[in-house]
Amino acid sequence: MIKLSKVYSNKKNIFPDIEFKDGLNVIFASVSNHADNKSSHSLGKTTLIDIIEFCLLKQISKEHILKKNCFLDFEFFLEVQYSECCFVTIKRPVVGKISITSTSQKTRFSLSDSHNWDHPELAFKTAKEKLNSLICPKKAFELGFNYRNGLRYCFRKQTQYENTFKVNNSREGDASWAPYLASVIGINSRSVEEKYGANRRVESLKNAIKEVKNLPSDSGQSLEAEITQIEASVSRMRLELDKFDFKKSDENVSKELIDDVSEKISSMLSVIYSLDQKIYAIDKSLKAEFSFEMEKVLVLFEEVELYFPESLTKSYEDLIKINQEMSIGRKDRLVKTKRSILNEREGVKLTLARERKRQQELTSVLLQKDAFEKYKKLQSRLGVEDSRVAVLKERLAKIDLASELGDKLEEAVTDKGKVAKKLEVETKVRGNEKLTSAVTIFSELVDHILNFSAFFYTDTNKDGNIQFKIGLKDQTSVNEGFSYTRVLSAIFDATLLKLNYQDDFFRFCYHDGLLESLDDRLKLMLIEEWRDVSLSHGLQFIITVLDSDLPLKDDKKEYFQKDEIIRELHDRGTDGRLFKMPSF
Repeated sequence: MIKLSKVYSNKKNIFPDIEFKDGLNVIFASVSNHADNKSSHSLGKTTLIDIIEFCLLKQISKEHILKKNCFLDFEFFLEVQYSECCFVTIKRPVVGKISITSTSQKTRFSLSDSHNWDHPELAFKTAKEKLNSLICPKKAFELGFNYRNGLRYCFRKQTQYENTFKVNNSREGDASWAPYLASVIGINSRSVEEKYGANRRVESLKNAIKEVKNLPSDSGQSLEAEITQIEASVSRMRLELDKFDFKKSDENVSKELIDDVSEKISSMLSVIYSLDQKIYAIDKSLKAEFSFEMEKVLVLFEEVELYFPESLTKSYEDLIKINQEMSIGRKDRLVKTKRSILNEREGVKLTLARERKRQQELTSVLLQKDAFEKYKKLQSRLGVEDSRVAVLKERLAKIDLASELGDKLEEAVTDKGKVAKKLEVETKVRGNEKLTSAVTIFSELVDHILNFSAFFYTDTNKDGNIQFKIGLKDQTSVNEGFSYTRVLSAIFDATLLKLNYQDDFFRFCYHDGLLESLDDRLKLMLIEEWRDVSLSHGLQFIITVLDSDLPLKDDKKEYFQKDEIIRELHDRGTDGRLFKMPSF
């Protein structure tokens, strides 16, 4: 079961605790200036729904009231009872992560109890999953639903009565709520989901066919013949292209480029010649020897009868010795220089070989320029034909796909019809004990409160989808408009609770402004029935009531019992607001 136990905050002086109980739970607001609608709206009787939904981990928008700066440091706590001795408290700060803990009895947590949480500091998604595992009704969980599916019929603001079964005024599709509602009243939700799934499959196939049919109306056979002809032509062109043999397929080859390479070769030949001359000169120098024979000089002087001084002899001997020593150093330097020149020559020679090879390749390409132009044209034509083949094959594939999709669509339409017939049987009251009980409970509540005959039922529309309807035996009795629709919607919510009160199910519903615009007789009947049903079935019926909407009985306003009012609001100062602070 899911019951509300209490809601509170970290700022008790601003947002006092609110405790819920079985029976009627009234948020009562007294307004001194009834002509001023703003007075009642600023009290916060409707805001309490937003706070409870926030604690039950509803995703909120940037326009939500709690997005206002004055709430940034608030933390809200909601205690929920989910079995006889099990309670769960959700702590959700306006800014920050969510904490969840379970207890065996009612507990009020505070900031000092931060270490006592079973699941502290959870991200939104994780917290929602954890809470779902704790409180989601067993049957709903097994069918793949979550606890928030059922909350749709637990809260109604004043704008949510017109759509009795859908509740919300959003553009959501029926597939988002109808399967759950069907399961609650005894209809196989799988059958409902199968029908919506069949609808989606048919629509998807129709859209796919619409896409592929935006093609020229060629037959598959003509496209196949054209593809065969083009592919044969492509094969011939490929064979012709394979005959071409290029060492270098550079389309930018020109005579100027070849001349440039030739000039480089000529320059390198000149360098080699210069280096060879240097090597020759060094070799010649290395072969030359220093020659000076003193004996021959002395003989020559004797023959001409001249005296060669002894001191001069000594000087020449020193000169010979010096020259011999210098020759040894000079040879070493010449050998090193020659080695360096030879290395340089080898490098130039390698570069020369590469440039000569390049010269040959470029010259060869230049000589075959006409053939190359032909090659390019053939290659370009081949590319065009390849593209044509690809496009035609794609068109052929789409034609084949359209045919295949058409077959699948026929099959899907047939399956959709079968599922629709199966669902039609499921929606019948006869033989469905739970659905029969639901219809009976609803009719009895309408009779007791509104004093006319009405019933709700399910059937399938022309498309075979489930639909929920309210039938009235006397339509003129509800021509008073929205006020009756509001009551019928509230009665439907109460029907779901009463129908499932012995099961693991929700045990509360919150109706905002339920008594507004009703006549006093109807108000009295509604209050009495709500009080009786809630107390006898262990349910919580929460309603917001303005003092101006209290019914008159014997010319006196019929007030609620004191223990039924769980929060009293007024417009005589901040103390009377839901949040005891200036209006925001």
